[in-house]
Amino acid sequence: MLSENRKELSGCHSKFERPYLESPEIFRIKFTKTGNLRYISHLDLQRTFHRVLVRAGIPMWYTKGFNPHAKLVFALPLPIGCESMCELADLKTEREITEDEIKAQLNTQLTDEMYILDVYRPDTKFADIMYAEYRIIISSPNLKPDTAEIVSKLFSSPLYMMKRTKSEEKEVNISDFIKSFEAFFKDGALEIKTVLSAGSTANLNPEYLIAALKDRTDIFGCDALNCSYNIMRTRFYDRDMFEFR
Repeated sequence: MLSENRKELSGCHSKFERPYLESPEIFRIKFTKTGNLRYISHLDLQRTFHRVLVRAGIPMWYTKGFNPHAKLVFALPLPIGCESMCELADLKTEREITEDEIKAQLNTQLTDEMYILDVYRPDTKFADIMYAEYRIIISSPNLKPDTAEIVSKLFSSPLYMMKRTKSEEKEVNISDFIKSFEAFFKDGALEIKTVLSAGSTANLNPEYLIAALKDRTDIFGCDALNCSYNIMRTRFYDRDMFEFR
């Protein structure tokens, strides 16, 4: 476990001892956001990550001027309450450092609920993300042998709901935002694997699926203490359904 095996990095350079680069480099950081950290907002995540980068001694590149700030760009914000195993952030650095050093130095400052999975130099842009895959696990005493079939039929048909946009709230067919959908039973719970639109022009928060289930089925028609669900974002895809890196 990260929290039990945190060790000082032997031979780690101070960031001020590292040579300057002729031009800044960009690294892509893939990390998790699970457990209690699912409840922090995207703004809190940005603040937290910046402090971690400072503590880890990563030689970040800063803008020039009266109010310099680090160049750190995140991919699609994760809805509050959702976990993720595929969060992405692009970091610009101004001094020499390797992918392995960034990963190791950051993980010494992180926990089991947020840790670095990979660091690499990207050849794609976040604008290329078109879809996100989610795993939803639902526990309820109201689950029945035919529940998975009922749920699959629900989301394969036109399903109109009020969807909030930046400027208004309007009724839309959320099925148009569902690329793929599969529901089945696993370990006594209902598991859903779905791919939803997640681009800059079309996107669907997975909570809309939960809202539809609450409104159109009796899965959650019981004591809230006995019903629960968990949403995990597992990967991103581009327009051609290749996994985004």
